[in-house]
Amino acid sequence: MKFNTTKFTAVLSSLALVGALSMPTNAAVVLGGADGWEVSYGGFINLFYTQSDFGSEDSAHLNEGLLPAFHTMTVKTPEVNGLTGTGQITFAVDSSSEKGSRLNKSGVLGTGSNIDMREVFFNVSGDFGTISVGRTLALFGRQSILKDITLFGVGYLLGPDGGGTTLGRIGAGYVYPDFRTRFVYQSPDMNGFQLSVGIFDPQEPLGGAIPSETDTPQFQAEATFNSSFEGGSFSGWAGFLWQEQEIMAHGGSPGGDVESVGWNVGAQVSAQGFSMTGQYYDGEALDTLVFNTGGGFGFGCNAMGCKEANNDGFYVQASYTFNGVTKIGGGYGESKQDADPMYGIAEVQGDLWTLGVYHDVNSWLKVVAEYGNYSNNSLGLPLDDVDTFSIGGFLLW
Repeated sequence: MKFNTTKFTAVLSSLALVGALSMPTNAAVVLGGADGWEVSYGGFINLFYTQSDFGSEDSAHLNEGLLPAFHTMTVKTPEVNGLTGTGQITFAVDSSSEKGSRLNKSGVLGTGSNIDMREVFFNVSGDFGTISVGRTLALFGRQSILKDITLFGVGYLLGPDGGGTTLGRIGAGYVYPDFRTRFVYQSPDMNGFQLSVGIFDPQEPLGGAIPSETDTPQFQAEATFNSSFEGGSFSGWAGFLWQEQEIMAHGGSPGGDVESVGWNVGAQVSAQGFSMTGQYYDGEALDTLVFNTGGGFGFGCNAMGCKEANNDGFYVQASYTFNGVTKIGGGYGESKQDADPMYGIAEVQGDLWTLGVYHDVNSWLKVVAEYGNYSNNSLGLPLDDVDTFSIGGFLLW
C-alpha cells in the first residue's frame, strides 16, 4: 500500500487544499444521485496532545493541528452541451477548547465552539478550462501550504495559552493564503502546465480597523507544472498577488496609498521514496502571518503618508517514505518583515525547525508525532527557542 495521501488528497482537494478548482475523483461517501447527478460527503477529524516549553512557562494542550475538522458536501452535475458543474460547501469546527481567548488565523478573537464556513463555491468546466466562483483557498501561496509537511501536523503554537488550530509553518516560511471570495479562471492541462488567474474581493486591515478604501479588486495568479519520470515526479509553481488600497486619514495622519505586491516560486522533486521541497516568496505590504490582517499590517503611515514594508521568506524540507506507509521528514523555514521606525512598521521574524513521523495505520487512520523549535520577535513579544512535542492522529472518511 502506498503512503496514504490518496484519502487526504480526495478530502483536501474537495476542500481546495489540494487543487482548489478540481473535484476529488474518489470522494469517500457518495450519498446518492440520479440522471448523472452525484452528491457526496467527505471530511476528517484530528486531535493532538502538545507539550510546549516557552521558557518562562510550560504548556500542555489538546488541540487540532494546523487543520481543524473539515466537513464537505459536494454536488456534481451531469454533462450538458459539453459543460459540467460542481458545487461545494465546506465548514470547519474545532474539537478542542482553550485556556483563554485566542487569535485565529485571520486575527480575530475566537473560541473553540465557532463554526468556520471556509468554502462556498461552484465550478463550471469544459474544453475551455474551468471557471470557479465563490469562496475557497486563494491562489497566492497555496502551493506553499499544500506542499508543507506540517499541513498534517502541528508546527508551532503562537502562545502558551492558545487553543484550537495551531499555525503549522504559517509566518515561518510563507504567508497564509486563507479562504477568499473570488472569480478564477483555470486553463486546461497543457502537457502538465496550468495557469490560474482571478479577481478577488480586496482585503482591508483587520476587517476595517484602519479606515481604508479599495476601489479595485485584488488580483492573484498561479502557474503550475507537473510531470513524471521513471521512478519519480516533479512539481513546480509560481504565484503573484497585487492589491491597491487608500488608507483614509485617521489619528492625525493624512493617510495615503498602499500597494501590496507579492510573488513566490517553488519546486518539489520526488523519487524512490525521497522528496525534496523548496519555496521562496518576496514582496511589499504582505505582512508575515495573514495578508493585510495579521500583526504589523505590512505597512505604516505618518504625517508624510504611507509606506509599504518589505516582506520575504522561504522554507526547505526533505522526507523519506518507508514501505509506502511511513514518512519521516523535516525542514526549516523563516519569514521576515523589515522595520521602518519612521513609519511605525514593526520588525517581524519567525523561524521554525520541524521533524515529524507520519504513519498510515490503514486507509482511514493516520498517526503523527512531531517536534518543532520556533522563535520570533514579532510585535515586541520575543519568543526564543519554543520547543513543542506533539502526538495525535486523523480519522478520514
